[in-house]
Amino acid sequence: MTDRVPAPGSPNSPVSVARLLDCAVEGSDGPIGKVDPVSEEVAPDHIVVDTGGTLLSKKVLLPLWVVSHVDEATRTVHVPHTKDHVRDAPRFDRDLRVTDPSYRARIDAHYTGQPGS
Repeated sequence: MTDRVPAPGSPNSPVSVARLLDCAVEGSDGPIGKVDPVSEEVAPDHIVVDTGGTLLSKKVLLPLWVVSHVDEATRTVHVPHTKDHVRDAPRFDRDLRVTDPSYRARIDAHYTGQPGS
């Protein structure tokens, strides 16, 4: 098995969301945060990323289609977005379900760069 595996959710990926819990999340310009355990509530299509820091901590929802690859050796989830772009995503809200069309549209729009993010 290779250390670089396809993103979870892709047909060739042996990685489940449960195996990503507490993994580091790395953007195109450096560390973003880590995969939060609450991700199990939004699996299998999303993970929740805790952007770190006690005072500035923010949890954001990240669709798995955004993940470029997972490095199992370093337990790192790689995304092709900058730290700021991920941190600027709409805040994860436990009260809103991922299946809520409005919430999901906001999340998807943010990562596809569509207006209204």
